[in-house]
Formats: sequence, C-alpha cells, structure tokens
Amino acid sequence: MTAKPPTDVWQTLKCDISDARKQKLETAAKKRTNYIRLVVQDVHDPHNVSACLRSAEAMGIQKVDVVTLNQPYRTSTVSRGVKNWLEISTHSTVKGCAEQLRAEGFLICAGMPSPDSVPLDNLPVNVDKPLALLFGNENAGISADWKEYVDLYFTIPMSGLVESMNISVSAAIALHHMTHKARTELGVRYYLSDKQISELLNHWAVKTIDNWEKRYERIKNS
Repeated sequence: MTAKPPTDVWQTLKCDISDARKQKLETAAKKRTNYIRLVVQDVHDPHNVSACLRSAEAMGIQKVDVVTLNQPYRTSTVSRGVKNWLEISTHSTVKGCAEQLRAEGFLICAGMPSPDSVPLDNLPVNVDKPLALLFGNENAGISADWKEYVDLYFTIPMSGLVESMNISVSAAIALHHMTHKARTELGVRYYLSDKQISELLNHWAVKTIDNWEKRYERIKNS
C-alpha cells in the first residue's frame, strides 16, 4: 500500500516554486467548488469525455464521477493535464455511484427529456443539497438503473430546429449555467472551506510538482 503523503507538502514546497505558479494554484483553489458535481455514464467518444472533463475543470468543479456499464472509460489528448486537477471517481455500477452521491447529500439531476423534465434554470439551489448533474451515452442516454435514484430530470431550452445537442456541449452549458447561478445565490457558501482549500493544494502539489518527495525531504532536512 502506498504511504499517504504528508499533509504539509504544499506549505513546504510553495517556497520552492515560482511566485506566478503559486499564485495561479492558490487562486484556482479558492474558486473551486464541491457544490456541483459532474457525472457521466457510458460516454462513447473519448473526445466527448475529454471535453466534459475540460468543461468541469474550467468551471471550477473539483469532483467528477464516471460510470462505465457498457463503454470503457477512454479519454483523448484533449484532456491532457486536466486529470491532474480533478478528482475523478470511476464506478462499474449505477447503484455504487448513486448511493455514494446520496450518502453525500447530492440531489441527482439527469439531463434528458422526460414528461416531468424541468428547464435547466429551474433546478433548485440549496446550500444543504448540492447538485450532481448527470449525462448519459450519446445515443442511449442514461441507464434505466438510474430511475430509482434520479431526483429531477432537466432539459436545456432551445430556440432552433434541432432536437438535441452534443453531450459535451450540453454538459458545458449546464455546468456554466448552474455554477453561475449557485455562485450568485450561495455566495461564499458555494466555495471550498479553508481546510478543503489547504487539502486540495496539498493534493495538487503531490500530483503536479516534479520530484516532490526529494524536494520535500531536502527542505525539511535543511
């Protein structure tokens, strides 16, 4: 079993990286959120998966769940580097993913047409009920196994003649809209706590700083 990294890696190594990089990481961490979570199931095209990951990272979302029932989890070079900044959990069953989300208090909202679907803007923002935005396969949508877990279905209102949009486009629109709405309505409660920011910076340091272990030991022993 790999030893757990020390909790002070970031605090120790931040003096050993450039001011520009330190400021960039600290600024990004302060804008991160766990309030909204992206969930994708069986997205077939690696470019679509990668585009969804990039959109999540760009919107400041920290955690993504990938459910693989019938399609392998494959990304393209479009996502190169993005995975270092995200916390990605993979699941082989809907039940495993859904029960974890439920245990963490998430309202599961599926992006797909349904008789009782609500417009995207009608998704509720409640500080005590974070949102998991779920998107399914390009053709088949989400598995029927989600039915007992989904709290709300939503659609993105459109004014044109096409009936649907590419999944990566839909995810990007939904994430942008709901992160903006949640930031506006929740204020500071939308963002990570100081403790969570510290933990995230430590995680990023371990993931992205070259030779962090040797540099950490050198500084600690100097």
